[in-house]
Amino acid sequence: MEVDSDSGSRRLALIKAVRTLDEDGTIALPDRIRRLWDLLAATKSTRFHGVEENILRWLFKHMSGNTDDAEQVRRYPLTWSILSHIFSKIPPQTLGRSLGSIRFVSVLHKTVGDVTTARKQPSGSSNETSGEVQEKTKKRKRDAEFPSDIVELRTPRGCIKSATELFKALSSLLEQGGNGAVSTTPERRVGVEHIKSLFSSSNEETRDIAAGLLLTCDRSLSVLDGGISQDQEAWIHTVATLWNLRLHSKDDNVEFARHMYVPASSILTRLRGIAGVAPVMVASDTVKKLWVRQLEQFLSAYFIRPARHAFATDESVEVLETALEVSKRNLGGSAIVTWDVAARTPRDSSNPKSKAEHSSWTQNVFRVLLNAVQPLESVVRNRVIVQLLETAIQTGSAPNTAALRAVCREYALGSDETDWNLIAKVVICDADVFLMEDGLLIDVLGRINSYSNRDASIRETIVTDIILPLEDAFAKARNFSGFIQKWYDCLCDSAKDSLDQSVWFDARVRQRVAKTLQTALTNTQLLRVLEHLGSSDAPSGPLLVVLDGISAGISEEDFIQTADPVIFSTVFKDKTYKKLPSSVLSLRWRIAGRMASWETSNEVERLWAELKSTMKPVLKKGALSDEETFEAFSCCHKFWLANYPRGKHDTDLAKLARSFLERLVSEVKVAGHLSSSQRYLDHVFRFLPKLAELPGQEASGLKELIVDLFWYVGRQFMADDDARLSSLLRSLLHNYDCEDEEALIDSLISQPLDALDGAEDQSGWTEPQSLPLLLILLDFPREALTKGRRKRIMSSWKKWRSAIATHASQDPQFAAAVLRLLVGVMHQPTFYEGMEFDDLIYITSHMWKDDKNIIMLLEKLVDLTLRQMAVSAEGPSPTYLTDASNFTRGLKPKYSKNMSAQILLVKGLASALQNSPSSKPYSSVISLEEVTEKLEQLVWAALSGFASESRMTETPTEVVSLTQLSLTLGGAACITDTRGKGSIKLSQDTINQLEDVSMSYISKNVDIGWKLRAFLFRNYPDRYDMGALCTQLEHASPTIEEDLVYNLVDAFVMAKDRAARDRCLNELVDSGKLTAGSIGPLLAVRRLVELHQGLSTSSPSGEDQDTVDLGVVHERLASLLSRAESLRHFKYLAETLVLLLDKHANSMTQFNIETTLGSVIRVCSRTGPKIQTRKAAGEIYDRLYKLVALVLKRHRLRLRGHFPILLTTLRALLITLLAEPSSDIANAAFSHARPPWLESRLQSRHAELFTRLLTLICEPSAASVARARSSDLDSATDAAKRAAGQDMFTVLELYIKLQLEVTVPRDIRKALEPGVYSVLDITPQGCRRILNESLDANGRAIFRQMFADYKKFGKWTGV
Repeated sequence: MEVDSDSGSRRLALIKAVRTLDEDGTIALPDRIRRLWDLLAATKSTRFHGVEENILRWLFKHMSGNTDDAEQVRRYPLTWSILSHIFSKIPPQTLGRSLGSIRFVSVLHKTVGDVTTARKQPSGSSNETSGEVQEKTKKRKRDAEFPSDIVELRTPRGCIKSATELFKALSSLLEQGGNGAVSTTPERRVGVEHIKSLFSSSNEETRDIAAGLLLTCDRSLSVLDGGISQDQEAWIHTVATLWNLRLHSKDDNVEFARHMYVPASSILTRLRGIAGVAPVMVASDTVKKLWVRQLEQFLSAYFIRPARHAFATDESVEVLETALEVSKRNLGGSAIVTWDVAARTPRDSSNPKSKAEHSSWTQNVFRVLLNAVQPLESVVRNRVIVQLLETAIQTGSAPNTAALRAVCREYALGSDETDWNLIAKVVICDADVFLMEDGLLIDVLGRINSYSNRDASIRETIVTDIILPLEDAFAKARNFSGFIQKWYDCLCDSAKDSLDQSVWFDARVRQRVAKTLQTALTNTQLLRVLEHLGSSDAPSGPLLVVLDGISAGISEEDFIQTADPVIFSTVFKDKTYKKLPSSVLSLRWRIAGRMASWETSNEVERLWAELKSTMKPVLKKGALSDEETFEAFSCCHKFWLANYPRGKHDTDLAKLARSFLERLVSEVKVAGHLSSSQRYLDHVFRFLPKLAELPGQEASGLKELIVDLFWYVGRQFMADDDARLSSLLRSLLHNYDCEDEEALIDSLISQPLDALDGAEDQSGWTEPQSLPLLLILLDFPREALTKGRRKRIMSSWKKWRSAIATHASQDPQFAAAVLRLLVGVMHQPTFYEGMEFDDLIYITSHMWKDDKNIIMLLEKLVDLTLRQMAVSAEGPSPTYLTDASNFTRGLKPKYSKNMSAQILLVKGLASALQNSPSSKPYSSVISLEEVTEKLEQLVWAALSGFASESRMTETPTEVVSLTQLSLTLGGAACITDTRGKGSIKLSQDTINQLEDVSMSYISKNVDIGWKLRAFLFRNYPDRYDMGALCTQLEHASPTIEEDLVYNLVDAFVMAKDRAARDRCLNELVDSGKLTAGSIGPLLAVRRLVELHQGLSTSSPSGEDQDTVDLGVVHERLASLLSRAESLRHFKYLAETLVLLLDKHANSMTQFNIETTLGSVIRVCSRTGPKIQTRKAAGEIYDRLYKLVALVLKRHRLRLRGHFPILLTTLRALLITLLAEPSSDIANAAFSHARPPWLESRLQSRHAELFTRLLTLICEPSAASVARARSSDLDSATDAAKRAAGQDMFTVLELYIKLQLEVTVPRDIRKALEPGVYSVLDITPQGCRRILNESLDANGRAIFRQMFADYKKFGKWTGV
């Protein structure tokens, strides 16, 4: 009652204040308005609205004049804040009548005129209002930020503040006519139409209002410090709504061009940063994108589409010319904006003539824009035209050939400076511009020839965006020989001594020629090209360049037979080459190498006779850094390969190659580095091992040189540790030709092994360069480590183990490399000389480091060694295991810092014995029980000592303690695996201390804390109840690994009966902690569901009543799915539901299936989970698909008679799939369907998932629809298809309607096609007729095309 009384008193104070507003004329109007605002804000609304009407009339009485006071009231932002507040309080019918009587639109027109007329603030005016500001500091925050002084209100910033509140008031008013939910009664509908008529009846005033508001939007970009903000979200929508409320006429587009086009284009230019304008800074990128999208839609709807309609009627583009005429201050930006909207406006795909009409329209628009931008400076103009052509390329609206030719001649080539970017865009738009006019092509090629600038970016543009597209265009026009001729002519025009610097020498031009040649030319055409090249008297350099590209593209036998004799006579027959750059001369060796691989032995002999006299000097004296030397060596290798084996010149070529390799080895050793020889080494290591396979002196000599080079590179690698050298070595070691060449492998590996062995009194293992040496050995394939080499490595290690251990203690990388090598050796059974258990003791004690990688390698080495000993009772195994047994017996369980190695050995021994063959060959020399007992004692001592040590200090977090504790807990787990239960009994104080330590570790997100707590749960089950488990689970961090929680749950339920497990599951499900906070309880629920085995037939009768009802569990979890607060909670909830539906299908009822589908619908609604992380949308949709798919696969029969809920689910998934979050604000009719987690648009892979759901429904498997009893005369799948066909067309109907509301990307539409065709397959003709009649004209056009595509591509015809 006190609350009601207080509310009534405030309402009464408001009424009294309204009645006395004009009684005291000494109070300034802004102060009276401020008083009204304070009372209004404090008063609750009622069903009475007389006071609000009086306020409305009083405000407009003081706003309607032409005095300074009226202007001050109109400009005062709080005036419009009050109006925004009271518009929603007055019913639409009354509000419309009141606004009409007070001439609202006229006052609004004056206000917009005031707001768009700003003045600079006088220098002394700021001091005049300073006292007022100080006085307002105790007022409401909303009031304090609004100026009231008329001078300050006239400033640009004051105008924007007024406009901000004005927009809010207009939005509030226009919502009365736009909210369909409240316009249900006839009175409300009449009021809504009355409000709309205020603007439609004042056509010119409404036009000026909309234009002024749009101009204000433009000016706000300059006035506001942060640019547009979230408060301006609805501004463009408001302007568009006002313009739409006008009475429309055929001259609307002209009105738009004169009043709206300039500010709209200016805003888009500044927001997008086009035409050389720097993009404005914005406070909200979301609002910026919304403005851009809404303005483009605004321009399309009220300017471009009417202009296109007028063009279709009388081919007039006068309205475009008018718009560009009035936007001379922003010609470039206006042109780009207009072209973007015009080119992207879709055409009517149902009209067969629309393509030609759209093409004609875009050609004329481009012509008008091109004429409009001519007065601009050449640099700016060309930049604008480049942007226009870029849009044309993206939209497939390329201008015609004549327009592009004019652009190229007048703008790209019209001056001494060539605009290469513009030429590139013209080529991409339509390369026929150059192919159809040879003069223009010659002009462009001449510019390319004369290009001397060394700018890498321009050179890249010329090659990538001009030459290569032209090459493709010539091939497409079936005139590829014409391109080759022009390429050759351009090369001939280049200077001979700098031919390799020409743009035309770029390797990518030759590569593209090689790629295209055999598909673009016939044998006859190729022959003509080659004969023409051979008959020319032009310089030989261009000839080599062109023939290099041609020869690289020849692989088919017919082309080889055609080209080989002509190329031979043209390039090699009595030919000499002088004064050419080395890179050009090298091309003849490339050509010769390719020909050697084509030709027969006689032809190779002929070619070799021409080349040997030239090749020998190059290989003998040519500098290694020269391109020609390398290509000559590569050519020599190919000739040798052509003569291999036992060819006529095999011996000569082998000697030549060997002599060059000897020279290479000597020069490399003299130089002391490999900078100029790496490509030679790569070639040798990749290709020459094949030639070293045959027996003989030459092959043997080649093998020695390869080994010599390998070892030299290895020594360089040991000195420099260069990754590139390691890659070189690996290319030889993993060469396919080396795998079965045992002699070569032996030669390669023997040197590293010899280096490891060292001298009699010095170890090679501990030399300064031993680490790279070990890395080289590790790069050898495992097959290279034969039995003899493995024994040699282990014997060498045993000999120098003391020195190795000392060196390893100082270098962790060396220790890791040694252990990796030993593990690699022991991967295969290896019994080396003097092998004994003491070796493992020595390794674990002397090479121990508190490093995870080292410990992992030690564990692996111990495990591999002991397993090979435990599988056999023959050879050294009995003695080895006897030593191991003696070692175990001799251990004294006493806590120390160094007992980790002992636990590691005993644990490895117990594990090896446990996993040995069932025959237990070791039983006579060692006892598994005895080893397990000793391991238990060691674990007990380690844990007791650890607890005692941690009592005296804070919780130990150093690496030593964590490592030892981790090994100890691993040993305890091994004991549990061996005995089947936890059996380590610690004192009460020790247990208490370990509990404290585990909690401390868990609080610091150290994983070992969870393992320690799992150990306690496993070994002392009576000590911990359900409360202890729940408390522990609540401490799980958001990033915890699920295996840690699973291990904890397994340990807790290990000794529990089924009833206890079920109670645990029920308590966790009912805990209310599965949607937020710690992830632990949810992971525990998932694990308990996995462990649940169903009702046991051997359970006592009294236990059955405690069995959990998994159907109830499913229902509770499904209800939580839409309330998940993190992506990880959602994923695990969904996975648990899938697990229940799949593995426990017999426990699911009809209610569970409907609950599952209902939860999917809720997730896809506005009440879905508010998860807004990156990639959340895709992950959530994936999980929803799995739930629905599993229902269709496993529970299809339960959907009979309940198909509507499945259809609702499919509709929700389809709406979510096609939703475009970025445009939902603009499309209010569609925004109601967007769930909060859908921050980004879904991809085509999600459309494929939805298609899979449709095919599961329309093409069910026999297993999913089969009943236990069915008639053989009626197919279950056919019956299911018939049932689905009666309803599935409604999903198709929704898909068609959604295509009219949102833009569906092509890849999504393509991915949905199989699903659409599947639906049409099962839809009977009557339902298709219903579907057609339920659509409007636009929908029927889409369906018509869809059905035509289905009959053409998707319908099976039996053929």
